[in-house]
Amino acid sequence: MRKIASFFAIIMLASSLVGCVATYNPIPKNYQGNTAKLDDTYKVGSTSSGQFFYLSKVDGKQVNNSIRATHQASYGQGMLLTPVGFSREVPTEPMTLTLVAQVHHAAPINYMFNAGSNFIVSGDVSFTPEANQHYVVKGYLSPDFSSVWIENMSGKQVSDAIVLEGDPDESKTKIAMLSDGEVKLPEPEKNQATPKKSILITNQPFDNPLFFLERELSVDAVVTKLGKPDHIRVIEKGFFNNSPEIQLYHYKDIGAVEMVKSQTDQQFYSRRTHNVSSQEHYQFIDVVNQADGMDTQRIGRKYDRIGVYDEQYLDALASKIWLNKQTTDGNMLDGIAYYCKIFANAQTARYQSLLKSIIDNKDVPSKLRRHCKNAKKEIEKLKLTQVEQFQFL
Repeated sequence: MRKIASFFAIIMLASSLVGCVATYNPIPKNYQGNTAKLDDTYKVGSTSSGQFFYLSKVDGKQVNNSIRATHQASYGQGMLLTPVGFSREVPTEPMTLTLVAQVHHAAPINYMFNAGSNFIVSGDVSFTPEANQHYVVKGYLSPDFSSVWIENMSGKQVSDAIVLEGDPDESKTKIAMLSDGEVKLPEPEKNQATPKKSILITNQPFDNPLFFLERELSVDAVVTKLGKPDHIRVIEKGFFNNSPEIQLYHYKDIGAVEMVKSQTDQQFYSRRTHNVSSQEHYQFIDVVNQADGMDTQRIGRKYDRIGVYDEQYLDALASKIWLNKQTTDGNMLDGIAYYCKIFANAQTARYQSLLKSIIDNKDVPSKLRRHCKNAKKEIEKLKLTQVEQFQFL
């Protein structure tokens, strides 16, 4: 009976959060005081569910949040969940914030199918933001320990935490309580890693800040953490499939952050980060030179998103194209075709002569010639000043 009660309690909470209830704006009309920003966060578990950590109420009044935005984005998609972030301004005044950490599913029936793992914890914390600071709601959900709190952009806990110890469906559960000081999370289970054979793929983070970047942070939060990007690539909204506008924030030597425009508030939120591994960072030219067809294909796909802007690295890609321009290896052909797109995204005229030579060579596969032609046109549209050309002969 406790599991059934818990199931319906979560359903009722979710319904109240996404229903047609007027929401409160924490910033009063004509407010002239200082403000701070507070972002919700989440972790995706599958295509139909995720863990959400969000602000539910301010001083007892319901506010817009990531659960509401996600419900709107996922409406009519059945079992498919489209998670969406949310950011809001808050006044720099003492306030009571209702924080929630919960598992959220796209379809209500999934709560019943996942009985026993619909973790949720909620409670109030007193908080006074500092002017012009940026904060995020963070949390942790598991069968034996769940918690939610507020952090600053340096990753420091700045509020009390709501803590629930034990399975909510078992009698051993302790009631939700405020935890002073830093939250002590349980030690994660140690799983034996499966070695991967590739000169390209590695999960080694070294000092790459993207490795620790949360999903669904707003543009302001990402810039606060990483600084202004070296380059922004815009991918326009899809006309036929109604896909949202995407902006790729490129950071030299660390990778890119994929920012997606939300339909809810028209802000951009980080959906994905693309890391540069330590091996790629320190040995990029060697990795490119030694790559076989499959690795070249992986490099092309990955760096089409991440971006390459350093001239010596672009020269390495150009050399790879020239040496393999007549390849019969489908993977190699696919990879160097991506390299042409990388030149266009880099917005440099240094490789126009190379591209023209390949376009004019009838012995080159049509796929590569087509991608080179498209890249050359994209660069010509920019009307860039002529620069010293890459020497490929």
